[in-house]
Amino acid sequence: MIELLKIIIIVIAILFLVKKKWDLGLVLFLGTLLTGLIFSLNLKVFSHNLLEALISRETINVIGIILLVLYLGNLLRIKGNFKKMVNSLKKLVPEPRLILALPPAFIGLLPMIGGALMSAPIVEEAGRRWKLTPALKTFLNYWFRHIWEYCWPLYINLIFASDILQIPIKRISYVQFPFTILAVLLGLVVLFVRVPHLPKERSDQSFLSNLFNLFFSIWPILLAIILVFVFKFTLLFSLGVVVLLTQVFFRMNIQERFKIIWKSISVKTVFLLASVMMFKRILEVSGALSSLTRVFPPEGTSAYLLLFTVPFFLGLLTGVNHAYVGIAFPILLPILGEGDPDMVLVMFAYVSGFVGILLSPTHFCLVLTLDYFKANLRDVYKILIWPSLIVFSAAFLVLLFLRII
Repeated sequence: MIELLKIIIIVIAILFLVKKKWDLGLVLFLGTLLTGLIFSLNLKVFSHNLLEALISRETINVIGIILLVLYLGNLLRIKGNFKKMVNSLKKLVPEPRLILALPPAFIGLLPMIGGALMSAPIVEEAGRRWKLTPALKTFLNYWFRHIWEYCWPLYINLIFASDILQIPIKRISYVQFPFTILAVLLGLVVLFVRVPHLPKERSDQSFLSNLFNLFFSIWPILLAIILVFVFKFTLLFSLGVVVLLTQVFFRMNIQERFKIIWKSISVKTVFLLASVMMFKRILEVSGALSSLTRVFPPEGTSAYLLLFTVPFFLGLLTGVNHAYVGIAFPILLPILGEGDPDMVLVMFAYVSGFVGILLSPTHFCLVLTLDYFKANLRDVYKILIWPSLIVFSAAFLVLLFLRII
């Protein structure tokens, strides 16, 4: 029971600092120090494991992946590829209402902080034909921007989960892909029920010409997908190949190249990634995780309750997409399993946390979109709450029929 109290103190301290808007990387690093102190970890052992966590292959791998993703996002935005993509979509899509959903969905393929703000002007422009309410425009932009986070391997949530659980990211993607399909369907229901049909805009270009423009606007993303899922290369290698090819095929002077590279090197993000890996390692070596399994066996009602409450409230309180994975998954590792985890439990914990993220009033994308469209949060919640609850209910039903009953 004393061990459980120690873990509760660590979690409360982390949540308190996050609520105070402290940098998440710093919060996790302080949580790592607090864990070592509370569990009386020998200073030499503590220092050795911190160093090992920092220079481990998995830490270097995850940092490399995130930096390459940031580079691709900045490159495609600065070179105007996203704008070209949207212009092509407008002329290709037979159902005009889908233009309200496709831009945020496509931009969501490359994770970036505040990415919803990039697609908001597109939704605003497309929505003029219907005179949509600010709340509905906010929902459409926000919801479709986040449909990929259940399965898309470029998202830091999934990268963290893969490294923490020590399993290939493809395994998580395959298991959670149905939730992306569900999210798409729920978003389309809202779209088609609330927005009336209008005739398609005419285009001066041929279908093949528009398709060609669409392909060349997002070929780096498509190539990364093919290399990972078809040729079975690692995500780091695939992104490395794609980034090298962009250096060959994108016309840029040296100054512009270095400007994009420099903009993509985020010390804050690297520190966050390193802090997550250090936090996980110290939780393991301190005995904190093994003590948790003694208090809460990795099966039964108490375990299922933890799988919901810890990720959900971390997501709801922090509003940070990867916080609930980076903080909750190391704590829940004894229940989830490492190396060969129970994927149903992983799915339930992940979806629980992400529903908390979607409903969080501190979520950066939601805050930015609300501000852009001048929407009222209560009005947005009236639209957002039921599809979010359906997503969680689906995850709970899977847990109920495959594990509880």
